Amino acid sequence: MKKILILVVACCLFAISADAQQLNIKPGDVKVEALELEVQQTPQFQAGGLKDKNIPNPRDWVELEIEFEVDVRAPDNAVLPELLVKYYVGFKDQSGNGRTLTGQVIHKNVLVGEETFSAAYISPDTLGEVTGEYRNFQASDVAGYGVEIFYNGVLVGLKSSLSGASQKFWEKTGTTAGVLPKHETPFELLWIDRYADVKKD
Repeated sequence: MKKILILVVACCLFAISADAQQLNIKPGDVKVEALELEVQQTPQFQAGGLKDKNIPNPRDWVELEIEFEVDVRAPDNAVLPELLVKYYVGFKDQSGNGRTLTGQVIHKNVLVGEETFSAAYISPDTLGEVTGEYRNFQASDVAGYGVEIFYNGVLVGLKSSLSGASQKFWEKTGTTAGVLPKHETPFELLWIDRYADVKKD
């Protein structure tokens, strides 16, 4: 009986040790390998039993996608329960002033040591309100973009399209809401297996 109890305690301690190891994430341990901004048109879907309708002017969305990896030593198949990704997209607004839109995505069960993707979007209406371009939005209207990744409130990953003193441009311009997680857009059903799972409110 005593041997069984010792074995159970040892297994519990091993599990606790493994959890502690996989959760020991420090600043810089999440590597953002790629950061890309694209203009995507509103996706069109077909459904049975409905009359198809022509959409002569599909509207433009901004898509911001990152590829990242949690680069730490951890047991096989280790996961992080949650990672918070904050997105920032900067513009010159209609008055010529700098304006930065922001939003966040909480990813859950992120595999350690595996290439992982995340994406967020800005709607056509929001783009129009900021830039005046309600049609034919151009990626050149974007002045800069970047992401910060947090684990347990600690900044563990960062990437920006700008460098030097301008890298964290959002700290100078201030931010307003406007960047949406993928599941709050018409893109929700697309490329599901490409992106890390999301914690929804």
